[in-house]
Amino acid sequence: MTRKLLTLGLVGAAALLAGGGQGSGKPAGGGGGGGGTTPTGVVEIHTPNEKIPAGGTVQVKYLLTTPRPISGGGPRLYNYGFAVNGVAISSPQGDSAGVALSSNGMLAVEIISPNSDFGTNLDYPFLMMTMTVPPSTPAGTVFPLIMQDTEVQTPTGPVTLSTTKAGTLTTGGSVSIRNVIPGGGFWPAGTLVRVEGSGFVPNTKLTTKMRTSNPVYVSPTEMTFVLSQAVNIDSQPVTAQNPDGSTTTYFSYLRGVPVSAPSRSLLRAADPIFQAQTHGFATIGPLPALGEEQFLAVALQNPSQGPLVVSLYHERTGTLVSIPLPSGGRIMDDLSALFKGINLLTGDVITMNATSGVQILGITGDELAVTLKPWLPSF
Repeated sequence: MTRKLLTLGLVGAAALLAGGGQGSGKPAGGGGGGGGTTPTGVVEIHTPNEKIPAGGTVQVKYLLTTPRPISGGGPRLYNYGFAVNGVAISSPQGDSAGVALSSNGMLAVEIISPNSDFGTNLDYPFLMMTMTVPPSTPAGTVFPLIMQDTEVQTPTGPVTLSTTKAGTLTTGGSVSIRNVIPGGGFWPAGTLVRVEGSGFVPNTKLTTKMRTSNPVYVSPTEMTFVLSQAVNIDSQPVTAQNPDGSTTTYFSYLRGVPVSAPSRSLLRAADPIFQAQTHGFATIGPLPALGEEQFLAVALQNPSQGPLVVSLYHERTGTLVSIPLPSGGRIMDDLSALFKGINLLTGDVITMNATSGVQILGITGDELAVTLKPWLPSF
């Protein structure tokens, strides 16, 4: 299964990042939006309006107007050159995964969904992008929240994602949410949850669908609450409202803290998008043949309450690499960098064992085409 996904990931890579551009308020070229008749084979995308103060964090939420099973493809999102703080997706079975790459005012997202359940639930956004609004942005500046028209794959053939109901990001308001910690995984009653952001005041109202204690104001950049019962925190909406009426909602996800920087610049510009599912064992390979500018990488993330150790075993040489990950920690790097001094060959097999369930993602990179493609090991 791994080899098939890798092969597919290298087809048509050069087309993924063609076009697009950076703007100060309007996207350059292409893009959907507006009214009119919806063409056949188009999946309609809706983006809610957002109002965030300069220097704050906006989470752009992409919703489907009708459910559509998506098995793979590459949405392109306008991020206007803003710093991207993370990308999250949701799927009912929690088996969808992907990778996002920032380049020239665009964010290229590649998704794989083994059971095609990505895009089948309308209760919450199917895709979310979190980014920082530059502090120098003048109040009242408006940015269209548009997903560039993109073809994706479904079990019945290709369809086009198109933002037919586009919202806007307006610079203003007084409050924003940057992160929820822990943002994902199953956590017991008594867990302290930190909400990080900007513009919090002692009278800020914090609401969520989870059963919690009364929120506590800590500082203008932090509020906390305690879980009253065990819950899976993934995709939980958290809303902050200030007395002046400024309101923002953030859907939680685990944004792992890197334990080290990737060795390749292409990976340093990327955000891994992990499955919600965790695994204690996986097989990577047989490794495919790659071009000179191509590489294989692996990303690992620990959503559990305590530290764990991931062991990668190279079967041909008997080399064992142990990677400790703290709770909420992650690592993403070229396999050749993880197996220092080992010449990885076509056909090699690597097995992974973890002391506790870990999230794992494979990535094929192409330095010449400037693309990243996700794949999943065999579980």
